[in-house]
Amino acid sequence: MTAAIPILIFVFGLLIGSFLNVCIYRIPLNKTIVKGRSYCTSCNSLIPWYCNIPLFSYIFLRGRCLNCGEKISPIYPAVELLNAVLYLLLYWVYGLSVPLLFFAALFSILVVLSFIDLKYQIIPDGLVVAMLVLGVANGFYQTVFLGVPWQTWVIRFFAASVPLFILGLIFPEGMGGGDIKLMAAAGLFIGWKLILLSLFAGALYGGVVSIFVILVKKGSRKTALPFGPMLSLGIITCVLAGYRLLALYLSIIL
Repeated sequence: MTAAIPILIFVFGLLIGSFLNVCIYRIPLNKTIVKGRSYCTSCNSLIPWYCNIPLFSYIFLRGRCLNCGEKISPIYPAVELLNAVLYLLLYWVYGLSVPLLFFAALFSILVVLSFIDLKYQIIPDGLVVAMLVLGVANGFYQTVFLGVPWQTWVIRFFAASVPLFILGLIFPEGMGGGDIKLMAAAGLFIGWKLILLSLFAGALYGGVVSIFVILVKKGSRKTALPFGPMLSLGIITCVLAGYRLLALYLSIIL
């Protein structure tokens, strides 16, 4: 039974990852994500169910459409695998618990948000609203069932959003409005301390990627890089190991 749980979580992560691919493709095009079957973007043929099994269909079809033979973007299996791995990491950290459910939903939203931002350099407001609703639900659960004062969640939201809003006014080219709203919504989950840490981690990840683009991809300092994926990675890092990182930092400086 113990071994079965991680396997089931991984498979569930793959299934949700398949739906995330639908969201990544359709949301920027203002298409519905709840109706309509998946189809090949090259020949528009409907994809049969046996060719739409997460990850395994891509491997079986060797990355090509069964109907037209066009290559299928490797982003599709990458999203599915990424989501499944993130779910496993959450299970490893939180076990079978209510926080696992909330953070799994948060991570899936961050995956969709990141891939959309990478391609279109936008953070859809609908995804931020979904994060806010999820954060409020998380706060309601902890207030009702765990006795956490509701004022805590109000403080978390404003403690995360106000400094970032001010930072956005001072450095408008560094953080866009979507980035600020993203971090404000994330504050409902992890609080102001980890929000600041995730912001630092996001900047660090962004710096590493920028250096890679300059040295390997022959880009320049003016090459535009979306910050949303970096912030999302920072948030994920803090959800999984934020307090451990803070404890490590304090042990070094004290």
